[in-house]
Parts: sequence; C-alpha cells; structure tokens
Amino acid sequence: MLYLRKIAVALAGFSILALWGQSVTILATRGNVQVEQSGGAWVKASAGMKVSEQQRIRLAEQSYIALVFPANKTRELREPGTYTIAELITKKASTDDNPYASRYTGYVLNQAVASGAGRASGKTLGAVTRSTMAPTPRTPAQTAFYPDRVEFNWDRVPGSEGYTLQILDDAGQILHTEELSADQTSVTLTALSSKLKAGPCYYWRVSTRRHSSLFSNNTCFRVLSAEKVATLKKEEEALRNSVDTKTALGQALLGSFYEQNGLYGYAWAAYSQAATLEPDADGYIILRDGLPQRAIQQTAGSVKE
Repeated sequence: MLYLRKIAVALAGFSILALWGQSVTILATRGNVQVEQSGGAWVKASAGMKVSEQQRIRLAEQSYIALVFPANKTRELREPGTYTIAELITKKASTDDNPYASRYTGYVLNQAVASGAGRASGKTLGAVTRSTMAPTPRTPAQTAFYPDRVEFNWDRVPGSEGYTLQILDDAGQILHTEELSADQTSVTLTALSSKLKAGPCYYWRVSTRRHSSLFSNNTCFRVLSAEKVATLKKEEEALRNSVDTKTALGQALLGSFYEQNGLYGYAWAAYSQAATLEPDADGYIILRDGLPQRAIQQTAGSVKE
C-alpha cells in the first residue's frame, strides 16, 4: 500500500510538471487583461507571468496581450473575450512552423524577463526630454552596424536649436559631421562605407547648437565585415519575410535578431517601434529600456567584430 501511495504521489508530481511544461508566458499586455486563478478569482496580467493550460485569460475592450507558447510559438490577441490557454495551444497560427520566428522568440522572451518583465518599467516612450545641456546617447555602446546603415539615437534637449553629430576615429580625428534640426533625435547615415573599416572602434558624439562645445560622451561603435554583413542580411531578410513587422510582436522579434547579433543600435530602433505600435504594453518598453544594460553584460570581456 505504501508503495502504491508513493507511485501515486510521483505520478501526481509528474502531472504537475507536465502541466507546467504546457504553460505559456506573457510577453506584453495593454489595457484590462486578467488571468483566472484557482478558485475562480481573476488577477491582473503582467509581462513575465506564466499561465498554465488549464487557466483562462480575459481581455476587455481595447486590450492586448502577446503570449509565448511551448516550442516558442507566439500569439497576439486583441479581440475582447475569454480565452482558454489549452485551446490557444492547440489552435494553429500561420507562424507556428516558422523556423526564423521560433529561433528568436525564446531569445526575446529571455531578454524581457532578464530586464525585469513583471516589474514596473517607468514607461518613457521614445526620445525623452532631459534638462542637461548635452544630449544623452540612447544607442547602446559597442553596437555593430552594417557599413551602409549607421543609426544613432539620443534624448531630446529642450531649447537645443538643433544638433551637431560627429563621428571620430580611435585617434580622435573627426571623420564626419552632420547638422540636424531641433526636432530630430535620431539619424541614419548611408554614405559612410568608404570612411569606416571593419574591426576598429569608432566613436560618435552629439551636441546642441545652443551649447555647441558641450558634447555627449564619446560612444564606441563598430562596423561589420562584408562577409558578416552578407550572412546577417540574408537571415534578416528571411526573418522580415516570415513575420509581420507591422505588429509590435514582429518588431520585437526583429529586435531580438539584432540584439543577439550585437546590432544593438538596430535593436533599439526595433524595440522602440514595438513600443510605438503598442505604447501602453509594458513588455516592449521593458525590452527597449533594458537593452543598454543587457548590451553591457553581453559585450563584457568580448570584442564584437
């Protein structure tokens, strides 16, 4: 009898583990989204929360949720109503058999959780306004770029009268200067291939025209070799063709591709676009705002090509 009881306990434990293995994780939410608890109570859903297959989620009007399922399958829900997780798991979506989407879904989820999904994000959408006289860079340091597409972002400074961006080599010589209007807090440069070589660390800095001698700190960036660019662009194109980049989730997956490959500047832009498409969804803002710290951790002790 004792032996049978132990078997029953073991099987019960196995059942619980199997059930947990079929749980889904909430990547992002907006509006009034609730999760049903045992006993019938409903609690507010939040990014990073795990929901088992026997639970239900409920969306009110104007609400949104992005879910990550077993095997890195994803769903976005916007229609109000009550959904059973088990039914969502078995319901097939167009991206379920997509190897590119699946490859980066797990990564973007891990990065969201690592950045604090489920905790307050201090939401700050887009370029924020600082009171300092020199702009603060938003593009993470040590980012790599394609030579033909170099992108920089910084915080807006009130009363700037415009911005001056400079690119310098490792000896401090100015290679390029760009004058920008006061409403610009980002720039994409497409004609620098002849000035930048793969490997060495270049620097960028930005000042306001009002205080032209006060620049932000020099921030390192690199460009990739032609071989590396060809490989990554091929995979990027395949990913873009396989996900809907007009959605927040699609932009988040694109951002995770960039981040995993050290293209932090592009990742920042993609996560920012996701946050713009779903401005009140906490998970995407967490992804964006946690990127600089993740980039520091990922590049510590290593040198990106």
